[in-house]
Amino acid sequence: MVLLTQAVGWNGSTQLAALHALSPFLLVVTIPAAGLACWRKRHPLAIMTSFVGAGSLLLAFPLVFTPDRPAPDPTGTEVSVAAVNLLFSNPVVFDAADDLLIRNADAILFSEYTAEHQAVLRAHPLATAYPHKVERDGSFASGIALWSKYPVAESQRPATVHSTLNILMYGPDGPIRIFGVHPPTPIFTFDGWIADLETFGELGSAATEPTLIVGDFNASYWHPVFRDLLRRGLSDAHTTHGQGFSNSWPTDKFFPAFVRLDHALTGNGLVSTSVHDFTVPGSDHLGFVVSVVSVVPARVVPGR
Repeated sequence: MVLLTQAVGWNGSTQLAALHALSPFLLVVTIPAAGLACWRKRHPLAIMTSFVGAGSLLLAFPLVFTPDRPAPDPTGTEVSVAAVNLLFSNPVVFDAADDLLIRNADAILFSEYTAEHQAVLRAHPLATAYPHKVERDGSFASGIALWSKYPVAESQRPATVHSTLNILMYGPDGPIRIFGVHPPTPIFTFDGWIADLETFGELGSAATEPTLIVGDFNASYWHPVFRDLLRRGLSDAHTTHGQGFSNSWPTDKFFPAFVRLDHALTGNGLVSTSVHDFTVPGSDHLGFVVSVVSVVPARVVPGR
């Protein structure tokens, strides 16, 4: 059932969205099950499990064999952006700020940014290192903020369930359009989750500047609605750099993280050159730092 909905691109329901996140584990179960069924000569079961396993491998193909991407401009200046889900109940935000100060990214996108977090962060030396700020503190998981070393200007706010930042950052090679995102979970509001993710795709398609859509998407590659974003010409940094099977949530349980919800999508002449994850003190997500740069300018052929 889960594989069939993946094949037709049906997002389904809250329950199905949860099952979609577990899709890669079908490989772990079905391939040994197919082998066992063949050995035991349970032919109907062998055929069914082989079909499911083959479908899962086909779905995972782009994570292993990543598509070609435009070449980064070797003369361009990289800009690094850290994405951090603080966790609204985080009791050690000051420690997280210590870590971010050492990482020294050019900008930081905070999600689950509360008024309490804002007060702690603004009292930290990190606030001086990032003089340009756009902040939308909120209750529980709804707040979001961008701190930058480069000047920023906020554009019209998109109509989304949680606040979405629409920012023009004036980097060393010109402006970069940054959309800081954190939609609700499909468990909280399934329709709002779908609508917000569709809005992110529309924003990315409509932008004219080099574009970065970054944050906690509350969605993984295994959700059809997220793959729709990639079909709009956006590239996922973790997939681009061979980390498509990496996970970012949850990090505060007795079991390991099992799904990647945190992403950086590039487009409109912007590409990622590297991405790496890191532990955020007190959070239930891994953070990451992505470095981006403009692509090689297209050659203009005289007379054309």
